[in-house]
Amino acid sequence: MTRRLASTVAVAMAALIVSAASAGAQSTNLQATKPPPRPSATEDEQRSIYTFQVENDVFNRFGKSDRDYTSGVRIGWLSPAIIEMPHGIVAMTTIPTFLGEPAADSVIRRVAISAGQNIYTPENTYVSNPIYNDRPYAAWLYASFALQYTYKRHDTKTGIDEPMRLDTLQLDVGVIGPAAGGEFVQNNFHRLIGVAQAYGWTNQLHNEPTINLTFERRWRTGRAVLLENPKLEVDFIPRAALAVGNVATYASAGGTARIGKNLRDDFGPTRARPALPGSDAFIGDGSFGWYVFAGFDGQAVARNIFLDGNTDGFSQRVSHRPFVGEVQAGLAILWRGMRLSYTQILRSPEFFERDRFTQFGSVNLTFRY
Repeated sequence: MTRRLASTVAVAMAALIVSAASAGAQSTNLQATKPPPRPSATEDEQRSIYTFQVENDVFNRFGKSDRDYTSGVRIGWLSPAIIEMPHGIVAMTTIPTFLGEPAADSVIRRVAISAGQNIYTPENTYVSNPIYNDRPYAAWLYASFALQYTYKRHDTKTGIDEPMRLDTLQLDVGVIGPAAGGEFVQNNFHRLIGVAQAYGWTNQLHNEPTINLTFERRWRTGRAVLLENPKLEVDFIPRAALAVGNVATYASAGGTARIGKNLRDDFGPTRARPALPGSDAFIGDGSFGWYVFAGFDGQAVARNIFLDGNTDGFSQRVSHRPFVGEVQAGLAILWRGMRLSYTQILRSPEFFERDRFTQFGSVNLTFRY
């Protein structure tokens, strides 16, 4: 079974790489007859963007904390808009449109670097013996390297280029196991705040290097103005993603509906990997903006190392469910180059041994400098 999963991952990765190479070749051929979108950037888009986010089930007030995905932190840097990028890199990393979207008039290209840690535990953290019918203890320490392309189309009403599509191609590398520091972080934090420690970390997944490649595309659709004064808008942001690697292999689709002011400023709030991310990037003129949002995602899961266990098969494991659903809702506020958002997430049962939902909250602070 382990060899079969490893083969599936390898084949999926090879297929994605070949697809990207083919896409690059197609892009090169198209450019011979039609010029590519011109690079563009406003003054604000020529600044770096920094992100700090915390995800924790302590925000769950409807059930027991410290179980399943119990903690996640991430810090990130997104570069200013890159005016000149080597043609070969652009060709190899540009994924063509596949739903007949209109051609873009301009594009903003950025690179991103981030680092984070995720922690997972079973429900009963008071026993030191192995628990064979619940998820294993696990921690993941990772670094991410991404290319983010924001495609724009000229709006004759506003006279400016409006963001219409966001593509993110991201590589996550890291380690799972004691080297990821999950026991140290969780138990020392619990000691600091006077909470009981988790006693089963000796049963966690063992050390394993990780690599994962993810592509996600988001669209801006259905934008409409409900009120002119005060300004009130609505829109809907569909998304689709594919991930391959020894951490997570899945295909997903979903969307987010929003209502508020200055919705053009971003593509929705950010989430940590391997969950579906939002966009670290946001634009705007510094004026006040806000929106409330609600969304959903569905995943077809081929592998989840936090449930399936180490790739070599010599670790605790449970049986992951092939289909997982998730709903999110929250609030985002943008003002003077900063964005603060809170998201509450409810995820359907992820493995067969326990029929329980997972709930946690995500706080994200992003700012330009």
